[in-house]
Amino acid sequence: MNRKLIASIISILLMSGCQAPPTKSYDSQPIQPRVVSTTIPVITEQTVVIDARSPFEFSLWHLNGSINLQWQDFNQKTKPFLGLLELDTFSLARRFATYGIGPNTPVVVVGKGPHGNGEEGRLAWTLKVLGVSNVRFSSIELFSQPKTKEEAPPRKSETLWKPVVDDTLSVDKDLFQHRRTAVVIDVRSEAEYLGKDAASPYAKSAPEVGAFNIPWVQFFDEKGLVSHQILSRLQAVGITPDREIYVVDNVGVRSAAVTLALRELGFAKAANFAGGYMELVH
Repeated sequence: MNRKLIASIISILLMSGCQAPPTKSYDSQPIQPRVVSTTIPVITEQTVVIDARSPFEFSLWHLNGSINLQWQDFNQKTKPFLGLLELDTFSLARRFATYGIGPNTPVVVVGKGPHGNGEEGRLAWTLKVLGVSNVRFSSIELFSQPKTKEEAPPRKSETLWKPVVDDTLSVDKDLFQHRRTAVVIDVRSEAEYLGKDAASPYAKSAPEVGAFNIPWVQFFDEKGLVSHQILSRLQAVGITPDREIYVVDNVGVRSAAVTLALRELGFAKAANFAGGYMELVH
């Protein structure tokens, strides 16, 4: 072998042997709650889009192909149980099936975002309770899909399905009142919480439940998507992902949206007190 070639090979081997191995770095930070995706929900031909705004607003304009439903459509009709779902969950599942919604159907619920009262979150929570797995919600203003005044033709009905109720997403009155270690978050506005909002029916009569007041809009950005910035506020008052959390408002609407927001942020023990203060004061 050529002497020059041999010398070059020996030189390369010596140089590589002298190089220090790459330094490994390890993340020593504590585990943080899972940060949610802030991407726009994807709408495909298979997606059922539910518009949770009022029928009047829907009639003025809506996303092409969407259907108009209100959260009250699936609730009990008498006080003080207006915030509670109908007891016959099989009936609720059959009704959603007529709109083309099954347990695995992708669903996007749109509403007024921070300018509303969490109606889209409440409908999404209803679907989640019944076992519909792929549900997202956000402000309707987020989407650039064609808008129209015309109603879409009825979707093909889904095969009738049996709801697999997720009881962990809600808490009843008895458990709420006799809680032991659960932390309570009151997601009404600060004025309602302090009894200074004359327009709120329970601003002054709501019982003291030892809740932290964090208005519901703070859990979402201007697009109606879950905001990870709320994590610092929660941690500041000792609300960590391992805690059991009960969320409350007047009648379980804003609190339902916040319950799903907390779940997306990694707070797996968050539950909605759907009866709200209406049920507590009666």
